[in-house]
Amino acid sequence: MTLSRRQFIRNASVAGGALTIGFSLSGCSEQQLPKQNAADFQPDSYLRVTPDGQVIAQIFKAEMGQGVLTGILSVLAEELEMEPASMRYEMAPPHPAFGDPEMIMQVTGGSNSIRLYYDTLRTVGATAREMLITAAVQQTGTPASELYAEAGRVRSRDSRVDLGYGELVATANTLAVPENPPLKQAADFKVIGRQNDRLDAQAKVDGTAVFGSDAPVENALVAVVLRCPHAEGSCGGWDASEAQQLPGVEDIFQIDGGIAVVARNYWRARKAAEAVSTNWQTGEAPLQSSEDIDVAFAAALEGDEFEVVREDGELPAEAGARTLSVEYNAPFVAHATMEPQTATAQPMADGGIEVWVGNQAPDVAQAYAAKGFGVGRDQAIIHNTFLGGGFGRRAAADNVYEVAQIVARVQQPVKLVWSREDDMRHDFYRPVMKARLRASLAESGDVESYTHQIVAPSINQKIMPHFLNAAMPAWVPHGVKSAIGNMQADTDHASVEGVADTSYQFPHFLVQYTNLQTVMPLGYWRSVGHSQNAFVIESFVDEMAHAAGRDPVEFRRAHLPENSRHRVVLDKVAAMANWEQPAAGRYLGVAVHESFYSVVAEVAEVSMEDGRPKLEKVYCAIDCGIAVNPDIVRAQMESGIIFGLTAALKGKITVKDGAVEQSNFHDYQMLRMSETPEIEVAIIDSQAAPTGVGEPGTPPAAPALANALFAATGKRQRDLPLQLA
Repeated sequence: MTLSRRQFIRNASVAGGALTIGFSLSGCSEQQLPKQNAADFQPDSYLRVTPDGQVIAQIFKAEMGQGVLTGILSVLAEELEMEPASMRYEMAPPHPAFGDPEMIMQVTGGSNSIRLYYDTLRTVGATAREMLITAAVQQTGTPASELYAEAGRVRSRDSRVDLGYGELVATANTLAVPENPPLKQAADFKVIGRQNDRLDAQAKVDGTAVFGSDAPVENALVAVVLRCPHAEGSCGGWDASEAQQLPGVEDIFQIDGGIAVVARNYWRARKAAEAVSTNWQTGEAPLQSSEDIDVAFAAALEGDEFEVVREDGELPAEAGARTLSVEYNAPFVAHATMEPQTATAQPMADGGIEVWVGNQAPDVAQAYAAKGFGVGRDQAIIHNTFLGGGFGRRAAADNVYEVAQIVARVQQPVKLVWSREDDMRHDFYRPVMKARLRASLAESGDVESYTHQIVAPSINQKIMPHFLNAAMPAWVPHGVKSAIGNMQADTDHASVEGVADTSYQFPHFLVQYTNLQTVMPLGYWRSVGHSQNAFVIESFVDEMAHAAGRDPVEFRRAHLPENSRHRVVLDKVAAMANWEQPAAGRYLGVAVHESFYSVVAEVAEVSMEDGRPKLEKVYCAIDCGIAVNPDIVRAQMESGIIFGLTAALKGKITVKDGAVEQSNFHDYQMLRMSETPEIEVAIIDSQAAPTGVGEPGTPPAAPALANALFAATGKRQRDLPLQLA
């Protein structure tokens, strides 16, 4: 299905006495979500104005700290001529009209929320504004040329008309929707590019923000689940006779994901779970340990089972003046969101199920709630909450499936709680990867030939069947969904992105990929394939520059298109870091990478203390088009850099017998405040359409640091995590 990026205003309708401005995606369902009660509004509407003057926006993307709530309100408010803080918001339910035009489902990912909906939200706001002005014309007889919108009101230039939006709702509901409402010129913006207040900050500070663990359900039982520690393993039997006798225990039973223990509170449930005797059995698939995986991946690099993902030019007949051949490695890494997985659900009187969860893909959550409870999707209500971190982990809905099965059994409200250990050992991990790179350099130092071979399990092959449970009708067999995932395996874009689509220009450029699956579950991790692939390609470009005896910044510029955004951010960050004359005792490393339509360059600065490198500062320049909220852009660059540095220095999941060996933050550590460098961010001034900011700060962090460590120590590190010792 091909879906237009632009959305169009579709209708104006009366919903509970309110003016509702709605639109739907071209090619998506026109179905209206039924009202739950007389005051309900139509859920495919992104904006409504109530008779008492409330302007309410639907937050149709998941807010997990990236600032999308503020972004949506800011873009709408700009055209509505309002202060964003004066608007109200509600978390949108799953509905076909909110289907992402790139991902089809209602998903938050790919850093596309503002990029895809910038034009749409402006059009929605402008349509509401023009209809309200037209309503004022009809109510007062004042010519439209004499009226203007300001601060949520329609006023006349002679001050005789001053009507709040709520006073105009009844008349506006009788009007036809304009097809092409005029949009403001950028020079007239009052919010976009200038609005820096986080509109969800107060609620998160005072505790009124609702996260997944804050569901407003009274007297809910608490459940924990004992899950097989071995990926693709099984349960060979279990005994809960002792656990059943403990106080507060309500029920213990088997579900698809493991053994559910339900009690009056979390402590009782956890202690009972510890008393359950289980016989977990390993699966039969190969590659159950980190050592076996490494050996198999190394053998695959020597094989000939590669698929050609990209090939430009022809391989030179003779080797150049200098050739390089090296290997890079990246391990499994976990998401380690600060809020572990949780979900609360209760049965409804009509036989359906109601779920409160923080999830990046409400469609997926709804599908799994229905599946676990044994009802149709229209009988599963999802209340999406704030997310305590997502990074791709909360696009899956395994927790929703578990709680739905539990509620189906006990027929009471239940809060499912994952411990940190549960979260760490039952994640959907970023895949392990091994790469071999070869290059041939001319006498001038220019690259004549570049070959990049990747051995990694296909992310899409593993995760796609999980999502297809939501994207495809329930009657489609699971085997068909798995087959679709398998079709993507050999040329999985998620596993090669950042390399196959790099902007570097080489006379001969070859990218090859081989899919080698392990037993480990895989998922989308912040910036997905860009994270490990940027580390590899930007580290190797640095190696080529040094082998050629050329400055790493100049070498990159020479192999990037003229007048490219890449050169602009590269030049900017080099100037910020004083690249040509770093301070005494400071060593610099650079990386530049495009992901999610944004280009980011970073320079890491390290010093040496007692023979040990110390990370001092990171400079960052980003071209993300127009910055709707500059402060949020900076915050997301800082967040992405810290996230990337954490994985670069500490992230490593190892497995034995298919079981993850790490369990908590003592053996899967986070970057501490004392280890976090100062970060300076520059945003390239642009009036181009906005691009992504949630993920693009992460990919350059690891290679910039690796290249700085080489500059400081003379030792090239090609394996993650990097070592400072």
